Amino acid sequence: MANLYTVRRARRALWGSCILLTALGFASGAPAQQTSAAPATPAAQAPTEDWSIPSDDDLRAFLNRRMAHNGVGVVIGVIEPAGRRVVAYGRSGTPDERPLDGDTIFLVGSVSKSFVGLVLADMIRRGEVKLDDPASTFLPRGVRMPRRGRPIALADLSTHTSGLPAWPTNINLLAEPDPMEAYTVQDLYRFLSTYTPPREPGGVPQYSNLGVSLLGRLLGLRAGKEYEALLSERVLQPLGMRSTAIRLSPEQLKRLAFGHDKDLQPVYTAETKTLYPSGALRSSANDLLTYLAANLGYVDTPLAEAMRYQRSAVRVRRGADPSEFALGWIVRRVRGHEIFYHDGGKQGYRSIVAFDPERRIGVVVLANARSDESLPAWSRYLLTGEPLPPPPPPYPVRQFVSVDPFVLDGYAGRYRLAKDGTMIDVVRRRDYLLVDDGSGSPTEVFSETLQDFSARVERLQVSFRTDANGNVTGLTWYPRGKAGGQSEEATRVR
Repeated sequence: MANLYTVRRARRALWGSCILLTALGFASGAPAQQTSAAPATPAAQAPTEDWSIPSDDDLRAFLNRRMAHNGVGVVIGVIEPAGRRVVAYGRSGTPDERPLDGDTIFLVGSVSKSFVGLVLADMIRRGEVKLDDPASTFLPRGVRMPRRGRPIALADLSTHTSGLPAWPTNINLLAEPDPMEAYTVQDLYRFLSTYTPPREPGGVPQYSNLGVSLLGRLLGLRAGKEYEALLSERVLQPLGMRSTAIRLSPEQLKRLAFGHDKDLQPVYTAETKTLYPSGALRSSANDLLTYLAANLGYVDTPLAEAMRYQRSAVRVRRGADPSEFALGWIVRRVRGHEIFYHDGGKQGYRSIVAFDPERRIGVVVLANARSDESLPAWSRYLLTGEPLPPPPPPYPVRQFVSVDPFVLDGYAGRYRLAKDGTMIDVVRRRDYLLVDDGSGSPTEVFSETLQDFSARVERLQVSFRTDANGNVTGLTWYPRGKAGGQSEEATRVR
């Protein structure tokens, strides 16, 4: 499931008149820049030393192959010793179908975390904070930082080793109209003051949007201003990133591509008021290429030292995963080269920024729809030629039926998976169900039969069980669909 709850049905009408502040592929109609079918990925098996980022024509052919079944639009940006280039493919999805280009703005989601890491590195370079400063040092009087063992340090928040959960436990991810809009700073402080981490900081990382958002807020408190203003002052303005912001200007809003869900329907993108540092940044391919140009040493910048520090000061292995967390970057060794990257997926958008400092090359991929495509795998292919798995198959075509709301109400509740104890929450929304497995983004499922439910285009399927009296006792969870060969049983607990 994706990162964050998306309100689709209730807000779809808003898209005809406005965009609030705020995968991949293309609809069945012809894409904006269609190319003919192409052969297999060019030179996919070539050794790294012989590899170069594909040409623009090859990139278009690559997109045409990968995007055969679903999606809306994508922009790829490339930076290399020969210069910069941008390839746009597909549609913006806006009412006027403004063409995609290097200045089209997308929500970049967790790519925002690399910017929080850079602000932290810059403040360390200036002597304003230290990596091992306790986070509690910067909280307002009366707010207690969660603790188990040693204090949580700023470095722990950046590298996901704080012991904090993905999101605060006092936020209801099933709430309407959108839980992120309603969550306040006081809600955050109440959570911090009452939460006890399950483990000490500094251990195996557990990805935490909360931790990075809290880090951004603490850095802002240390500087005496909102993180949004601090980011602009320390990073965006010095780099000349004029198409990058948390909240977009009217002119920038005109260049925003519309996000789309896996049904390829426009989605309402909520304004995240409190937990915004970790995932609310909007940017363009051209601006992110400027960001990479600074990281790769193609332009002089006062942030150069901070950028080097950001990549080298801390490395935390991600358990069994072959990658590490640096300060705001994920690091992975691919075909003999160290690749720094961060990807993002939020409310109808997908993104990745990746680069190789040694060879001074980098790529940006921005998309305005969700899909099963792995953008980290894309970046490894584009930068090193690492072979890609086959494109995801088409989503199954499913037929849905109407079910009485009274029946749907009977399925609402909480269910515990027998395998690992994960809780699945089910709520009714008008004529469908919303299911949340704790991943941070509930999924809409619709009735195929009285007891069988499926997502529209995701593979997830859920079947409910009843006893002899018709009472709902549990469910069977099919994360890859019934044809996917994996099922898990869950018992109703509420």
